Amino acid sequence: MASIRDVAKLAGVSLGSVSRYLNGQQLKQANMEKIAQAIQELDYKENIIAKGLKNNRSFSIGLLMNSISSRFGSEVVSGIEKVAEENGYSLLLSGFSSGTQKVDEKIDYLMKHSVDGLIVFLSGEEWIDLTKLEKIQVPIVSLNYPGTQQHADAILINDRQSVREVISHYIQIGHKKIGYISAPQEDYTAKERLLGAKEAIESTTQSVILETYEGDYTRKSGYLGTKQLVEQGVTALFVSNYNMAIGALECFNQKGLIIGQDIAFGHYDYLAQGEQSILPQITINPPTEKIGETAAAIMLERIKQPSMHEKKVILMNNEVLGMVHE
Repeated sequence: MASIRDVAKLAGVSLGSVSRYLNGQQLKQANMEKIAQAIQELDYKENIIAKGLKNNRSFSIGLLMNSISSRFGSEVVSGIEKVAEENGYSLLLSGFSSGTQKVDEKIDYLMKHSVDGLIVFLSGEEWIDLTKLEKIQVPIVSLNYPGTQQHADAILINDRQSVREVISHYIQIGHKKIGYISAPQEDYTAKERLLGAKEAIESTTQSVILETYEGDYTRKSGYLGTKQLVEQGVTALFVSNYNMAIGALECFNQKGLIIGQDIAFGHYDYLAQGEQSILPQITINPPTEKIGETAAAIMLERIKQPSMHEKKVILMNNEVLGMVHE
């Protein structure tokens, strides 16, 4: 089996240069290319256990989240895992459903496994115990919740602006009664999206009514909400969640409503631009995989430079597709 000395010899560089390369430090580009080629030719496999003992690292990142089964969650995880693996780190994933005690137990579980950093993917805020985060001695990155920014780097999505943009577009093309199906309002993301819709109504000088219905993330609630709002006479509808949007489409189909003719329609989606529906609808697409990649990159930066003190708050933009004048 090839050793680090074999790599250094074949690359024509010092042992220290190879060591610094393996630890993620920047070298001269020519030397980095020589080392990479030598590693490939020798099929060099780094001894992660020995490396971890020497550097007091486990080369693992903990991920705590409560939306593993959603497409949004899975794509974010994919982005985290991609960057982590490229940098020689593994991902230790721990999911939870609800309850502060259960979350505390999950955090303790990850810390007992000596993770080098913790990414917390939040979809609700009722369980957050900031004192728990204060006691954690490794870098923390939180997704979707701004309240942790004193204790952790935070990545947020500009959902409020995206929804405001869509509702403002409906107003500009003449809709006077607009429907909005929200998710439960204990969720930070759901609150931000609904605020965007309300701000669009408040900022116009036109006489426009916003009719709202609170769903529960299910197709059934999307169907029932759409049925109610259509009966209330809305001419445009925006659904703040993909699953509920499927229910809305089923309601349109049952009632014989044609999108783009009988009603304007928009919703959140997670498909690439080439996979979008051919229907004349608006979709807001969060940069799911990019969110994960950014979280992992920040985490690795913190691990490699523990002396960094200023916390980062990164606001990422969605992609709004299909917004054309009717």
